[in-house]
Amino acid sequence: MRRYRNGRLAAVLAGLYAGLVMLLGIPSVVILLTVQDPILLSGFALMVVTFPLGPLIWWGWHSVPPQLDDPVLLIVLLTGAGLLQAYLLWRVARGPATSE
Repeated sequence: MRRYRNGRLAAVLAGLYAGLVMLLGIPSVVILLTVQDPILLSGFALMVVTFPLGPLIWWGWHSVPPQLDDPVLLIVLLTGAGLLQAYLLWRVARGPATSE
């Protein structure tokens, strides 16, 4: 198994970021599926937390065809973008491999 210079710190940071994304994404989906007329501040917070991909997805959502215009799908895409960013954060922050 390879070791990285900042491997543990990078894993902790990426894990905390992924946890925050999930902490905002899961309740947002539950609220959208259960509340009749939701005011979704957690969805807006998810968009802000997933910067820079989140605002791009949010902005591009207006060009989606009406058949696919589902807010649950938007939250799932934002959550997926946040998890992708957590993975990229881990890859970048871990640094170069060290010799064992």
